[in-house]
Amino acid sequence: MRDTERASLAILEATPAVLRELVAGLPGEIVAANLDRDWSIKRIVAHMADVDDAAFASRLRRIVEEDAPQLPSIDPLARLDAMDWPSYSVGSLLDSLRDGRATSTGWLRGLPDEALQRRGRHDAAGELTASNLLHYWAYHDLAHLRGIQRMVQSVLIHETAGISETMDV
Repeated sequence: MRDTERASLAILEATPAVLRELVAGLPGEIVAANLDRDWSIKRIVAHMADVDDAAFASRLRRIVEEDAPQLPSIDPLARLDAMDWPSYSVGSLLDSLRDGRATSTGWLRGLPDEALQRRGRHDAAGELTASNLLHYWAYHDLAHLRGIQRMVQSVLIHETAGISETMDV
């Protein structure tokens, strides 16, 4: 496995625990609040749990196990709405992400290096390798972790009395 593939796998393995640590202690009102264009922290967690297999793990398996599979697009927002995510607790969503991720990363760790060079074709992105998708999966995790961080910052900034504008820490 190349360095960036190992880094991607490390990010995938760490994300569920990092996400749980970041979110678990927050008040429910902050977790449920629409803080960024109808997105809440809970909705992001639900999205991450939902697409973990549909957009990433199952596609990677297909690329590795099939010859040049065709990978159809999914509509992540429609999937999110269909799963009735508000009815789930944040804890159960985090548990789902943790459990699915443990299975996926365990499988990935067992792959021979050449498996990551196998190819598939996504109907929108075109030809890609398993390695490309592995890197994008880690990028996707980091993008959502960064989004949650910005959401929490947007809540905290209102209580700084302007310190953030004048104080260089």
